Amino acid sequence: MQVEGHKNSPTPSRDWAGFLHKSALALACLLLASSVICWVAANWEYASILQKLAGGQLALAALVAAAWRPGNRPDIGKNRNFSLSAHFAGLAALALGALLALIGQIYQTGADAWTLFLGWLVLLLPWLLVVRTVFLGLLCAALLNLGVASYLDAMGGWAVFGSSAVWLEAGVLLALANAAMVFAWERCILHLDDKWRIGPRVLACAAAGWLLIAALACLDSETGPVLVVVPGLMACALLYKIYTGRQTDLAMVSLLAVTAMLLSAILLFPWIESKAALLAVIVVLLVLTGLFLHRLCGLTSARAPDREVAQREGPWFIVLFRLAAMGMTALLMIAFLAMVLELHMEQLWISGLLACSGGLLIRRTVPGRYAEELGLTLTAAGLIMTGVGLYAMNDFSPFLRAWILMALGAVLYRWSDSTALRFLTAFIVLALASLLTWPESSRYDLLDVSGSGRVWTYFPAYLRLWWLAVAAILAVAVGSRRRDPDFWSPLAWALVCLTQLIAWLAPAPALQGVAAVWLQAPGLVVLWLACAALPVLALGALLWRVRRLPDSLRLGAPLALAVASLGWMGAPGVSMALLWLILGYALTQRALLVFGALALLAYLGRFYYQLDSTLLHKSLMLGLTGAWLLASWYVLGRVAGAQAVLEAPSRASSAAGRARVVSGGEVQSPHGPSGPSPRMRAFGLMAGLVAALMLANTEIYRNEQILARGQRVVLALAPVDPRSLMQGDYMDLRYDVASQVPQVLDKAPPAVARAIEAQRGGYLLLEPDRQGVHRLAAVLASPDFQESGSPAPHDLVEGGPATATAILAFRLRHDAARIGTNAWFFPEGQAQRYAGARFGEFRVDKHGEGRLLRLLDKQLRPLP
Repeated sequence: MQVEGHKNSPTPSRDWAGFLHKSALALACLLLASSVICWVAANWEYASILQKLAGGQLALAALVAAAWRPGNRPDIGKNRNFSLSAHFAGLAALALGALLALIGQIYQTGADAWTLFLGWLVLLLPWLLVVRTVFLGLLCAALLNLGVASYLDAMGGWAVFGSSAVWLEAGVLLALANAAMVFAWERCILHLDDKWRIGPRVLACAAAGWLLIAALACLDSETGPVLVVVPGLMACALLYKIYTGRQTDLAMVSLLAVTAMLLSAILLFPWIESKAALLAVIVVLLVLTGLFLHRLCGLTSARAPDREVAQREGPWFIVLFRLAAMGMTALLMIAFLAMVLELHMEQLWISGLLACSGGLLIRRTVPGRYAEELGLTLTAAGLIMTGVGLYAMNDFSPFLRAWILMALGAVLYRWSDSTALRFLTAFIVLALASLLTWPESSRYDLLDVSGSGRVWTYFPAYLRLWWLAVAAILAVAVGSRRRDPDFWSPLAWALVCLTQLIAWLAPAPALQGVAAVWLQAPGLVVLWLACAALPVLALGALLWRVRRLPDSLRLGAPLALAVASLGWMGAPGVSMALLWLILGYALTQRALLVFGALALLAYLGRFYYQLDSTLLHKSLMLGLTGAWLLASWYVLGRVAGAQAVLEAPSRASSAAGRARVVSGGEVQSPHGPSGPSPRMRAFGLMAGLVAALMLANTEIYRNEQILARGQRVVLALAPVDPRSLMQGDYMDLRYDVASQVPQVLDKAPPAVARAIEAQRGGYLLLEPDRQGVHRLAAVLASPDFQESGSPAPHDLVEGGPATATAILAFRLRHDAARIGTNAWFFPEGQAQRYAGARFGEFRVDKHGEGRLLRLLDKQLRPLP
C-alpha cells in the first residue's frame, strides 16, 4: 500500500528537461559575464590597447546582433525573461559596462563614478524599452541608485537640510525615486513578464533601506528623526492600504511592517537615556510586533481560507518578519538586562540560561498574544547571551563547551514551538559549535586569506562545509517527506544558511596548484572534489527517479554538471548554490530556489575579491565553464524539444488551467502583451548599439588627442594599492599640489574662491622647477590666465624654458582637491613594479583637462 507523501516531496511530473535547459543557459551567461569582468580587471598586459578596445566593441556588437537575430526572439506565450534574446541582451548590457570601465582603465580618466553609472544607464534605456526583461529593469534601477548616491556624495549634497546632511538628502531622494519606480513597475509588470513580482519587491526593499538611512542620518539634526520618520510611517500606511486592497501582496505588507517597526525604533532612540526609557521602547516594539503579526496572519487566512497552512506561523514572509522583529527586540532586551544586572562576561551564560527558562515559562503558562511575544523575545535574548558566554569561557575545553551548547540547543529546539526561534537556535548553536571546534593551529582570518604556502589551513573549512552540506540535504529531504515541517524546516534552513556562509567565507585556491596541494595535503583535494560533487550526486539521484526522461538526459545532465564542477572545484559557493537550486526545484520550494539564486550572485561577487587565485585564472575558469554550459544548453535544448513533442498531448489538457491569472481583481494573460514588433525591436537594439559605440569611440579619440598633443606636466605623488571592481588592481594616487590647494584657496581673491566653491572645482596654475616637476603657483576659477595676472602660457615641451606655465583642472570633493585621476590601474601581480613610483607624468590640453600618461621614478625616468 502506498502512502501519499508531503506536498513538497520530489514529483516525477516536474519538467526537468525545461528546468535544466533554462538553468544551463542562465548559469552559462552568468559565468561568462563574470569572466569578462575578471578579464577586464586583470588588465592583461599582453593585449595591446587596440586589441582590448576593438575586442570589447566587437564582442558588444556580436551580443547585440545575437539578441536581435529573428530566431532568438521570445516565443509568444512564453516568459521572455528566459528567452535566448533576453540572455544575450543581458550579456550585452554587462559588456557595455565593461567597455566603459575598460576605457577608464586604459586612459586613467579619473572621472567621478556617477558619470559612469548614469552614462551606462542612459545607454541602456533603448534596450530596456524593446527587450523588456526583469534583469535589464533591475540593472537600470541599480545604476540609478548608484549614480545618484555617488553624485550627491561627490558634490557634498544640495545643502537642503544643512551642509552636513548628504546622506539625509540621498536617503530621502532615493527613497522617493525607488517608490516611483515601484509604481512604474506595477503599471508595466505584465510587459516585463514579472510573474514572481521580483521587481516591485526589490525596489521596495531599496526604498525602505534608503528611508532608514535618511532617518539614521538625521539623528544628529536639530529636529531629530521626526522629519523623516513621520512621513515614512504615513507612506507605509498608504502602501499598506494599496497592497491589502487593490493589489494584494502580503510579502510587501510584511516588508512595510518591518520598515514601520525600524522607523519607530529610530524615532524612540533619542529618548533612550535611562533604564526605564529603554524598557518602554522594548514594550512598544513588543506591542507593535503582536499587532503586526495578528494582522498578517489574519490577512493570510482571509486570502486562503480553504488552504491548509503547512507551518504553524504561516508563510515565509511572516516567519521572516517575526525573525527580524524578535532579533531586534532581543538585542535591546540584552542591553536592558546588562544595564540592570551589571552582567559580566564570565556569568553571561548563567543569566542567559535563566532568561531562556523564563521565556519558555512565560510562553507555556501565560496566555495572550503579547505574552507570547515577550516569551519569544526573552528566550531569544537568553539564547544569544548563553552562546556568547559559553564561547568566551576559557575554563573548559572548547569541545566540552561545544557539547554543552549542542545539548542546550537541542533542549531549547525541542521545547520551542516557534519556527523563527527554532531557526535562530539551530543557527547560533551550530555556528558557535563550529567555531569552538575549529583547530587552533588552523585558525585564520576568513575575510582575508592568501593561502600561499599554507594550504593545510583550508582543511577545517572544507571539512565542516561538506558535513554541514550533507546534513542540510538530509534535513531538507526528511522534512519534505514528513507532515511536521514546523520541526524540520527551521533546522534545514539553519543548515542551509550556515553552509552557504562558510562557503562564502572559505578560501578559493587556484586549480593550477592542485598537484602541489596533493603533495602537501591529499585529503584537501578529496574534500574539494567531494564538495563539488554534491550537486552532481543530488541531480543524478533525482533524475534517476524520473523514468519518463530519456536516458540521454538522465545521464547526460549530471555528466555535464560534473565536468563543469571540475572548473569551480576550488569555489565551493558555486557548488552549494547550485545544490539549493536543484533541491528547491525538486521539492517545489520557491524560497529555496530564490535563496540559491541570490547565494550564487553573492558568492561570485565575493569570489572576485578573493586573493587565493589571480583574476586571469578566475576569468579562464569562469569562461571555460560558461562555454561548456553553453554547449550543454544547446544539447539539452535538442533533448528538451524532442521531449516536448512527445508530451504535447498530455500538457494540452492542463494548459487551460494556467492560461489566466488574477491580478488586482482583473483576469490577465500570464505573459502580458507580446512585446514590440520585430522592426521596433531591431531599431531599439541597433540604436542603443550605435549610441554606445559612438560615445565610446568619441571618448577614445578625445583621450588619444590629449595624450598625443597635450602639454607635459609632472607632479609628485604618493601611492598605495587596493582593488577596484570592474577595473582591477590600482594605486591610490595623492599629489603634493593637491594638498596645497586649501591653503592657496584661502589666500586667493574672494571672488575666485567663491566661484571655485560654487562650481566644485577650478584650475591650478603650475610652474616647473629646475628638475621639471611642477609646483602650485595659484588657483583659478577658469582657464583664463588674465584673472591671476600671469602671462599667457606657451607650449611646454621636454626641455622647454623654465619660466613656462601650465594649467590643470581640479575638482573639490569632500573639501579636498582631486586632480585628474586619483588611481593608476596596472596589470594584476605587478604591484612591486609600481612601488617605486614617485611622480606622475600628465598630458594636459589647452582647457586644463589632463590624462595621466605614465609613472616616473625618483630620477624622473619612466618605470621599467
